[in-house]
Amino acid sequence: MSLLLIVIFSFLAAVSLIVILFMLPMAVQDTPQARIKKRLTAVGKLDYASKAEIQNLLKTSIYSEVPWLNDYLSRIPLIRRVDLLLERANVDMTPGLFALCSLGAGGVTFFLTSLLGQATVVSIIFALIALICPYVYLQFIIWKRLRKFLEQFPDGLDMIAQSLQAGLGLTQAMLFVAKEMPDPMGTEFSVFIEEVNLGLPLADALIKFEERMNLPEVRLFNTALMVQREIGGSLAELLNKLSSIIRDRFRIERMIKSLTAQNRVSAWTVCSVPPFLAVFMFMRESQMMTEFIQNPIGRSLLAAALVLEVCGILVFRQIIKIHI
Repeated sequence: MSLLLIVIFSFLAAVSLIVILFMLPMAVQDTPQARIKKRLTAVGKLDYASKAEIQNLLKTSIYSEVPWLNDYLSRIPLIRRVDLLLERANVDMTPGLFALCSLGAGGVTFFLTSLLGQATVVSIIFALIALICPYVYLQFIIWKRLRKFLEQFPDGLDMIAQSLQAGLGLTQAMLFVAKEMPDPMGTEFSVFIEEVNLGLPLADALIKFEERMNLPEVRLFNTALMVQREIGGSLAELLNKLSSIIRDRFRIERMIKSLTAQNRVSAWTVCSVPPFLAVFMFMRESQMMTEFIQNPIGRSLLAAALVLEVCGILVFRQIIKIHI
C-alpha cells in the first residue's frame, strides 16, 4: 500500500474518531426540557436577581464558567457566531468546547500526517480539512433541524389558529403547541414561552426566536404577531393563510424535485466520475500515481483538477437549483 493511501486512511480514522467522541453526542438533546435547562441554567444559579438582571441574562449567553474567559470569549465575533449555530442545532455544548474539538481534530490530523513523513504543506491542508469538519457537520444538523421545523410549522400554526378561535389567549395557544408538538417545534416554543414567563419582553423573545429559527416563514409569523399586538385584527385568519402558503411551497418544491430528478442524477454522475477514477488509479497503479504526486508538475495538475471539479459542482448546483 502506498504512503499516500496510508495518510488518507489515517486522516479519515482521526476525523471519524473526533466525530464519534465529540460531535455525535450533540444530537441526542431532542426534548424541550433539555433545551430549556440549557438555556436557563444561569438563571437558576442566582439566589436573587432583579427583573432587569434576569432579562439581560436571557438576552446574553454564557460562553464559559470561568468569568475572565467568558468575558474574553464574549468579545470574539466568531465565538458569538458559533454560539448561535449551536443554539440553532439544539446542541448541548459550549462554544469553547466546540472550538476545542475542532482544534483537536486539526491537531491530531496534523500530527498523524507529519508522523507518516508527509510534507508540511500536505499536513497543513489535511489539518485544515479536519478543522472545518465539525463546522460542516454542525451546519448539516442545523439544516436538518430547520427543515424539520418548517415541515411542522403549518401544523403548529393551525393549532394556534384553532386555539384562538376556541377562545384561548395567544400565550395559552402557544403553550398548547409547545406541549403537543415534538422537537424542534415544541422545543422552540417551550423556550419562547419560558423566556416570556421569566420577564423577557415579547418583542425581544420574538427576535431571539427568529435568530434561532432563521426562516422567512418565522419572520412573517413574528410580523403578524407584532402587527396584531399593535393594531389588532384577526390573527387566526392570518395564521391560517400563512400555513396554507407554506404547504403550497412544499407542494411546488416536491413537484420541482420530481421534474428535475433526471438532471440532478446526471449532474452528480458526471461530478463523481473524476474522484472514482482517481481512487481506481491509486489502487491500480499506485507506483505511477505516487511518482505523479511527487512531481511538482503532477501536483500542480492535481490541484488544478480539484479546483475545476469544485467549480463544476458549484455550476451544476446553480443550474439545477430553483428558488421558490
